[in-house]
Amino acid sequence: MELANWLQSLADRRWPILPATLDEVRVACARHAELINLSELSNLCLSDPLLLFDLLRAVGTSPALRENESAPTVEQAVMLMGLERVTHRFSQVAALRAQEGKLDDDVIEVVAGWLGRSRVAAYLVKEWLSLSGEHKVEDCFVAALLYNLPACFFLLYRNQLPDQPLLQAVSAYFGLDYPKLLERFIRATGLPPGLLTLLGSGGAPSPRKQLLKLAVATANAIESGWWRSPWTTGIEVAARQMRVGYDEAYRCVLAAAEGVARKPRAPAYTYPMRELLMLPGDYPPRAKLTATAVLSEAAQLEQLMRESIRHLANDLRFERILFLQYDQAGHALRLRYQVGLTESSPLRRLAVTLEPGSFFALLTGKPQSFHAPALVRAQLGAKYQDPFFDHIGDGEFAVMTLFTAHTLNGVFYVDNGVSGRAIDPDTYHRFKDLVTRLPRHP
Repeated sequence: MELANWLQSLADRRWPILPATLDEVRVACARHAELINLSELSNLCLSDPLLLFDLLRAVGTSPALRENESAPTVEQAVMLMGLERVTHRFSQVAALRAQEGKLDDDVIEVVAGWLGRSRVAAYLVKEWLSLSGEHKVEDCFVAALLYNLPACFFLLYRNQLPDQPLLQAVSAYFGLDYPKLLERFIRATGLPPGLLTLLGSGGAPSPRKQLLKLAVATANAIESGWWRSPWTTGIEVAARQMRVGYDEAYRCVLAAAEGVARKPRAPAYTYPMRELLMLPGDYPPRAKLTATAVLSEAAQLEQLMRESIRHLANDLRFERILFLQYDQAGHALRLRYQVGLTESSPLRRLAVTLEPGSFFALLTGKPQSFHAPALVRAQLGAKYQDPFFDHIGDGEFAVMTLFTAHTLNGVFYVDNGVSGRAIDPDTYHRFKDLVTRLPRHP
């Protein structure tokens, strides 16, 4: 198909939205006009790029927007239309569902996954702009949500999955770089022209546009593997631009993926967070991700912890690994998982009390980690007189707390208590990184 004709076909029809979004839209619009919440409608649009697209194309030709080079906020768009017109328009939207002979289930799942990545990019650019001291963030938030839409429509239009990365496949099919295609998409579908300021290739480069570009690239490429340097390079560039450390920039990625996963419009919205939790190695099939989605949150955490412990033992080569789970009733830590303990080890039965001023009480006061070389280990034992230190030997160790939301879940402890091998900085960093990636459920 020819690009101009395809874009015209997109502009000539209305597109469905995610079923979960439609359910909430119907509830919101069914209320009496005086009870309809403007912020609620705006948030619904921001939660589903397909609904946002439906709203913005309806106001894109407004003379007020044509005179203004900036992209409108969603609330501005709703007010431009008026609440009555918005609710009438939304009452006519349909749900994106599989249809025999029309839309394939796998295609819909992949589309939802790309919409979820757009949400991650939106949250991420918002956080990165805030770190940079920028207060105007919603225009970039909206731009990030819309970035993947042409590719999503390409999938729906063809109803088949490409053999290469999606954006690359779209560009190859039309013989045009994706950013250029995106510009033509904005113009052809009647979206507010102010979006071209952020998403267009013209105009002077700006830190805002650069962070938007990096956020979109980071969110879209999570699937390639968080441990691969081509992916981490973008975060490093963003960190330098913001003048913050890599860890701080990376924490924003985790927070963005987690924020999207907490309120998913489709199961695929959780995939970016799950992809950040994968262990280095071969990328798992999508079926594994889908199967994990049906587990309870508690079961997911248990499964991920067991996988993490195997990784600590097999890949990082720690000789002893303990997970001490927090017992709220007894206000103590008790062994839940272990690798490397002898059958007779007292650590199997020891309850580590969290008396005020004790080492573990101080450690578990907040999310943190601690690396104790042999000399520091000796000083800790002398200072705290904790029974735990009587049973671990004199070698160095590392510990890190695990919190779910703001609640203490337990403590990971690792050492090389058999050989006495040192814990080098790279291994310690990988240990911290692994524990950080465990999900934080409410």
